[in-house]
Amino acid sequence: MKHSACLLRLIIYIALLYTNLHHTKAQHFLQGVVTEAGTGQAIEMATVQLLKKSDASIVSYTFTNAKGAFSMPLRQVSDSLQISVSLLGYKTWKQLVGDKRQWQIRLEEQAFALKEVEIRPGRVWGQRDTINYDISQFLTSKDQSIKDVIRKLPGLDVDDLGRISYNGKDISNFYVEGMDLTGGRYNQITNNLDAKAVESVQLLENHQPIRILQDKVKTENIALNLKLKPEFRDKWLLTLRGGLGSDKSSLLWEGSAHAMQLSRKSQSAYIYKGDNTGKDVTDEQFRFFDYSFGRLQEPDAPSYLSQPSIMAPLKKERLLFNDVHTLSANRLYRIGETAQLRINAGYTHDIRKQERGSETTYYQQHDSIHIAEESDTRIRSDQAELSLNLENNATDYYLSNRFKAIGNWDNSTSLFSGKQSVRQQIKTENWGLRNDFKNLWNPGEYTLEVRSLLRYNHSPSRLYVNDNKEAMHLNQLYTDNSLSLIRKQGSVNHQYTAGFTGQANNIKNGFSLYGIPSWQWKRSKWYANLSIPLIWTNFPQGELSRMAVNPSVSFNYKLNYAWRFSVSGSYREQYGDILNYQATPYQTDYRHIVWNSGKLPTLHIQQYSVYGEYKSTVKEFFASLSISHSRNGSDHMYEQLIEDGKVTIASRESDTDGYGWSLRGTISKGYYDWGLKASLAYLFSLNRAEQLSEGVRLPFKASYMQYEPKLSWSPSKHVEASYQSTIRYGGSTIGKDTRLSPLWNVVQKAEVSYELFPLEVNLSAEHYYNDVGSSKSVNAFFADSGIRLKHGNWQFEALASNLFDKQQYRYTEYNSLQSYTSWINIRGREFLLAARYKF
Repeated sequence: MKHSACLLRLIIYIALLYTNLHHTKAQHFLQGVVTEAGTGQAIEMATVQLLKKSDASIVSYTFTNAKGAFSMPLRQVSDSLQISVSLLGYKTWKQLVGDKRQWQIRLEEQAFALKEVEIRPGRVWGQRDTINYDISQFLTSKDQSIKDVIRKLPGLDVDDLGRISYNGKDISNFYVEGMDLTGGRYNQITNNLDAKAVESVQLLENHQPIRILQDKVKTENIALNLKLKPEFRDKWLLTLRGGLGSDKSSLLWEGSAHAMQLSRKSQSAYIYKGDNTGKDVTDEQFRFFDYSFGRLQEPDAPSYLSQPSIMAPLKKERLLFNDVHTLSANRLYRIGETAQLRINAGYTHDIRKQERGSETTYYQQHDSIHIAEESDTRIRSDQAELSLNLENNATDYYLSNRFKAIGNWDNSTSLFSGKQSVRQQIKTENWGLRNDFKNLWNPGEYTLEVRSLLRYNHSPSRLYVNDNKEAMHLNQLYTDNSLSLIRKQGSVNHQYTAGFTGQANNIKNGFSLYGIPSWQWKRSKWYANLSIPLIWTNFPQGELSRMAVNPSVSFNYKLNYAWRFSVSGSYREQYGDILNYQATPYQTDYRHIVWNSGKLPTLHIQQYSVYGEYKSTVKEFFASLSISHSRNGSDHMYEQLIEDGKVTIASRESDTDGYGWSLRGTISKGYYDWGLKASLAYLFSLNRAEQLSEGVRLPFKASYMQYEPKLSWSPSKHVEASYQSTIRYGGSTIGKDTRLSPLWNVVQKAEVSYELFPLEVNLSAEHYYNDVGSSKSVNAFFADSGIRLKHGNWQFEALASNLFDKQQYRYTEYNSLQSYTSWINIRGREFLLAARYKF
């Protein structure tokens, strides 16, 4: 596609933005303010509903803001409508609308119990689809950032990456005072926002972020909102930290600075962090959710090569030898009552080193091949991103335009030694531009929606093995555009969508046309979804032209406030990566070769699941359980070929299928009087697939079990203790004759801290147990300590890590037709002195 076409499209986007920003519409609104009858204080989060006078069915609803104000469109004859205002702890207020458009509503307090709401003067309470946590009831002097407190909240969990989940489901939106500052990179908030600045945490179930769809389309999304204490709103929060230390041979350092201003009108966060002590501060650039406005599943930006990974079943701070700098800048402006502009920028410079050795066993039909090697790897990574998001989120109109530019350039050098010495260098780059556009508006009784996604990626890759060089470049332009008609008739919401996708690249060009009829039935206790996408995909040069029907159905039932259940099923046909058209074999590293068939594989995927959850905010008890089953089929399968130490993964035209079962769940319980939270996450899975080996089908099965118990205990204001463990058990069967011995992998960590102000003492211990074979296991113990001195705005720390000075770690893992037994060098005993100052 020529550059002129791209320029024309950009001009059209700008014109659409200008037009939509100046959108006005002759429409009546109901507006008002809700206050307490006794004090006159504004009431936030009161539910304001428009009800039909005849049957009390809901026509529309909204919530009051922090000033007690509300506004909603009036689309029907007002003589037939009632306005109702309600909130837990107040008498419900109702009145006929009539000709009145401006309201001053005063609610009287009332103490009573509702069947759908659990009331208790405590630290957790529920209100409709919102769970509130009183942070002051969980906060201790040890807590530095709000993430430390979120870990203690019953029902919520934070993993090692910083991802937040509720009852086993990842949150889909993260807000501070109802505003999304970071665009999904919420580690930048949770890692750096002072825990003492937060008044409460709100968990919002069935969250519909688009106001125009709030009374039309129900979702299963979960959002988290932080409400700040009044004295911290609109106040700049500045923190500086620096530290110096050493191990046996080098100087260690860390430094950080961040400034935040968080209010309901504008928000800012500027962050710098640098480190060579093993902390992975690049996690703050990770985007936990980034919604595409394309209707169909968006293909990943393709790349021939990927950089070596530095991973092991060990905490990253033990194995990471790094030298990293990361910068983040976030600014959000509110424009009027409903519009906002967000600007996000980030840059990371990271150098990582790792020395390791491995013995890999490749299982064949008639024998096994063993390859041993050692490696010394250095990876330099530079990543930059700039994004602009303009949004107008009104009750009768929605506009969002998101523009993003990225640049990633990585360079790794590895020295391998074994039967032969090899020097390998991999250079990869990804330069990309992306624009997502979405617009909804109401012409009469309908809602119209326009979506458009345009993405361009330039991804050159180069592989150097000794004196040989191989260059592989990819350019791709991808677009997805659609128009939808949405109409609500009684309890049924109809949505009909038509659209097209297209991609142009330097391998094969293709496009698809699609139509998606979908329906949602809603009742007081249940709702159901049915969608039947019809998709025609065509790659004219690739001999692919197929029509697919991809139905999905789900049913959700809410028995009462405590119990919810859902069942779902889906079938979809999808196709392989564009790289499958690359029929010429190419190397991905010095040992591995990919050999595709030159055709796109066709995959048939069935998925079924049953889910149930329970919550009691009074008892601080939360639990979930899900069972899922999948069946997969494909007209291609992979063959593993090994010759002269080279491993080729070849794609062959041959039908194959597989299946998988999984059972997963969570249990979380808070003990109000003991200051205790106990939780357990568990997973059982069984998967079967097959792969070709020496021309013969070789089936393999993998079974896996994982438990993650966690305890957090604060028996007094002086003492805090925690324990967490990850217990894994898994084995594989390959063919009829090869059974890989099940392996145990256990990680345990215990921490205790004691404060006698102004001193705080912290001790932690870790235990790792790994099976490295059927009759051999490895135990590893680590201990860390720290002393913290607090004086006014200053905080001083003396830290010691890996007190037992363990230098190396061994482990074994299984992967389809291979097993790996590896050792890695880890960080030894280290000492660090640090100081922090809060302005």
